[in-house]
Amino acid sequence: MDLKVLDLLDKYGLRGTFYIPKSHQSKTLSDPEINVVCRRQEVGAHTLNHVNLSAVDLTTAREEIRGSKDYLEDLTGKDIEMFCYPFGHFNNEVRQEVKAAGFLGARTTKEFDIRYPDDFFSFNTSLHIYPFPFRKRDESHYHLSKFLFQPLQKKYSGIRALGLPLRSWLSWDNLSRSVFDHALEINGLYHIWGHSWEIERYGLWDKLESHFKYISRRDDCLYLTNGEALKFNPQL
Repeated sequence: MDLKVLDLLDKYGLRGTFYIPKSHQSKTLSDPEINVVCRRQEVGAHTLNHVNLSAVDLTTAREEIRGSKDYLEDLTGKDIEMFCYPFGHFNNEVRQEVKAAGFLGARTTKEFDIRYPDDFFSFNTSLHIYPFPFRKRDESHYHLSKFLFQPLQKKYSGIRALGLPLRSWLSWDNLSRSVFDHALEINGLYHIWGHSWEIERYGLWDKLESHFKYISRRDDCLYLTNGEALKFNPQL
């Protein structure tokens, strides 16, 4: 499924970063496939076992962080510059360990940030690729429980903070385009993220491709991986 994302990025001339743990049920790429991705896009580290780094002792966290960098560098023969905190969870000690391991920066899962990061090791995102405004069990069935409105509740403050138009509340398609348009308007940084297994489970491939088509090949945009974005100086 990650290779499907890879093909879509290439099809629309977009750049992406794939964060890959060494061993976890969410890992959908074999070692040879990781090398395929690395030749075409950026690969980033995501710990060895996809552990919550803020919930383990510092020695374990250090082994998970540095081990994941060593694993990918040995496999690909390339410097691995970017790290992603599993579940988006980290604390200052974990942040310092990631920095000491030699990474350029680390991505979180916080949404609705369209600014260039002041702290490379708290590199936030703009939007998660996920059903909206209602939660779903799968492609065809909604989560008919107290969790039905969870996506709407989770994104409420972010939508309000950016002052997005009313249509943004109606669908992920509208929301993603509104966030992108707003980032473009202020010369900001637009950064979407997601899991290929979620895209598959919720039937979001058409929505993702439609969005890629919408944001692609614009003369007023610069398309970068996470690492390339952090190396880019927006002041120049």
